[in-house]
Amino acid sequence: MKRIEQYSRKIEYILTSLEKMDFPENEKDVYALFYLLHTSIEAAMDITAMLVKDLGSMPRDDYENIETLYEKGLIDKEFAENLKKLNGLRNILVHRYNKVDENLVVRELNNIKEILNKFIDVVENVIQRIF
Repeated sequence: MKRIEQYSRKIEYILTSLEKMDFPENEKDVYALFYLLHTSIEAAMDITAMLVKDLGSMPRDDYENIETLYEKGLIDKEFAENLKKLNGLRNILVHRYNKVDENLVVRELNNIKEILNKFIDVVENVIQRIF
């Protein structure tokens, strides 16, 4: 039961963050949005590693874990690529490679939220099957 609680806490964090994500009106809002994106994507990658382990494989790096979910038939190729792009965005936000294109991130916000919501749906379905 403890493992399900770990999943639940991470899922709840993502869902709560998604509710708070809105189009920024000022610089402070931009930083708040970037933090919510960074931590939500991080939680999604944590869940990915947990799923890989709970499905009997050895967790690796985030990209390989996403690929494992694809290979096990839990997600399709297009969705795997979308998750990899989100992880790339997380890396950019964390490490501030070059300069973050704030306008691009804001333009893609609805798409990002859609991907995270779909991820939650996938995770909840998998959890029901394995526990």
